[in-house]
Amino acid sequence: MTLLYLSILIVLICCMVLCDWRWNLAFFRDFKRASLLCLSMVIAFIIWDISGIVTGTFSRGSSPYMTGIEIAPELPIEEPFFLFFLTYLTINLVSGVRGLVERIQSK
Repeated sequence: MTLLYLSILIVLICCMVLCDWRWNLAFFRDFKRASLLCLSMVIAFIIWDISGIVTGTFSRGSSPYMTGIEIAPELPIEEPFFLFFLTYLTINLVSGVRGLVERIQSK
């Protein structure tokens, strides 16, 4: 039982914040919109995870890198952090690509 996976997720989220800050991609462009999108997507993914757990499709595997703390049966504490990271990364990538395409088209 370690904090390695959770720590890596937190560091990666901090890296996403730095990219967002540098290029105004999500929260630094429109905080309310990004917050609403991230919150709704994390909730949707958690509902998806819970339905997968209930049907027996998903289960928490054993890993020496995870804390072992569960917020619900088979739902590790790391899952909301991962889902937030996944959503934030997607928003940053979409915003970044959109900005590049706009810049290329304006030339």
